[in-house]
Amino acid sequence: MPEKIMVVDDEPDLESLIRQRFRKRIRENELDFVFASNGLEALAKLLEHPEVCLILSDINMPEMDGLTLLAKLNE
Repeated sequence: MPEKIMVVDDEPDLESLIRQRFRKRIRENELDFVFASNGLEALAKLLEHPEVCLILSDINMPEMDGLTLLAKLNE
């Protein structure tokens, strides 16, 4: 089973950059990524993907920023 990483960032090009950079490890089923564009979306996707082992988050995002997301995760 691949390690699942969540990337939370409102930059639209980041998903394609990450998929390109890690394409071999994705293809070999070593890594899997879940993407969210803000903290609210990340919280919802975490309910769908509780197996996420690492979250990489931007700080400045619309709706819910990365620091608020971190606080919610620690609750």
